[in-house]
Amino acid sequence: MKYRAPLLLCLHLLACRPTPVPPHAVPVPAPAVVPTADVTLNIALPLDDSQVDLLAAVDEPMAYVGRFGRAVGGHSHSMGTAQNGYLQGGQAVTESAALHILPQTRSRGFYWGTVELVQLLERSAQAVAADFPHSTLKLGNLSKEGGGDIAPSHSHNSGRDADVLFFAFDRNGSDSAPANFVHFDDNGLSDSPDPGRWEFDTARNWALVRRWLTDPDVVVQWVFVSVPLRNRLLDYALRERETQSLRERAMHVLVQPRDSSPHADHFHIRIACPADDRPNCIDGFGQTARAREAQVDALLQLYAHGSPEEQRYARELLTLPVDGSVADLPPIEGDEGKPE
Repeated sequence: MKYRAPLLLCLHLLACRPTPVPPHAVPVPAPAVVPTADVTLNIALPLDDSQVDLLAAVDEPMAYVGRFGRAVGGHSHSMGTAQNGYLQGGQAVTESAALHILPQTRSRGFYWGTVELVQLLERSAQAVAADFPHSTLKLGNLSKEGGGDIAPSHSHNSGRDADVLFFAFDRNGSDSAPANFVHFDDNGLSDSPDPGRWEFDTARNWALVRRWLTDPDVVVQWVFVSVPLRNRLLDYALRERETQSLRERAMHVLVQPRDSSPHADHFHIRIACPADDRPNCIDGFGQTARAREAQVDALLQLYAHGSPEEQRYARELLTLPVDGSVADLPPIEGDEGKPE
């Protein structure tokens, strides 16, 4: 394991000093109102002068509301690896107008996951629906209650994996969406079923991936997807002038697996082990260090360009209580190996 020491930035003194991250999780402090003059910011990368200016003018008391890499109120436990593990105290997905479970998944009971994964899926579905009205995220397999093997998957054992259908639009002009899995060719057009009818909705699919990669409470380890569709997403992010840290993070996380289908009909998202589940939860091979940079950078951008409500949200998530407690991110596994 490798740990990167975060920097504790004093917003009013504008003086930085290194603060080592302890090897074990720090207990979550109770929410407390923080006097403006003593607000501090815990981050995981150096800030440049422009970023310092963004956060130097906190003008109201701020409540401490959460920590990176921690879902609030979770009691589930992911045990072992994604391929050989199980799930304790898992949470079932709650359907809504923005989030549906495929009928075959519901009938098999494969809609359980860690609290962190389920909350991430529910949050991201609601966020995309807010940005793209009437969007509905459709879920295939997660895990079964208790975890363990599910056919035909070789993973999905420990509650950290989910199959998520792509967003697509009807090239015939209707408002309908695919009811089930659709396979897309290298040009982003459906080839099975309904050849040529559906088109991979790059904007909505990137909005979904962006929400996953910038979520402040959950670290996404991998998003398996075919190379042609991956490249469409990365090209779109570049055209939309997304930040370099987010694009680099996406380049590392979006991968086509080498030991299964290329994933041209769905995303397979896998989150990193929640901090509280280690060491019993095992990530396996993987590199999640860029999650820190992407999360912090996304919140800084939200603070700089968002609405007053979004700016408040960003400041709250980037703010620590006056007692000096350090909010640790999940441990980072430094192995450069590829996912199995």
